[in-house]
Amino acid sequence: MKILEIVESTPQIYGKYKQSVKRKYRCQSGPRKGRIVADPSTCSAPLNIKKRQSMKATRAKLGGIQKQRSSLTKKYNPSSKIAKKLNLQVKKSRKAKSRILKR
Repeated sequence: MKILEIVESTPQIYGKYKQSVKRKYRCQSGPRKGRIVADPSTCSAPLNIKKRQSMKATRAKLGGIQKQRSSLTKKYNPSSKIAKKLNLQVKKSRKAKSRILKR
């Protein structure tokens, strides 16, 4: 499988990166299905079990705090707001394209 095929099959979206917005990809298949990643080849990469276990423990301890922090970030961080607006535009353009293709 060529990289071009992977890139075409994974939809491009915008995501927050530090204080700016970058183009990212949403995984359509593999162990990271539904997750937003920077590189489409990451979708099919093997999982790191040790990292997964440590993250489970962290979420068990700090899940509520993480939820509050992420909601505040999404609500007030300017780059998060920009990414949200851009993704709404991308979603609308996809719907328009699918309508044209169905005809």
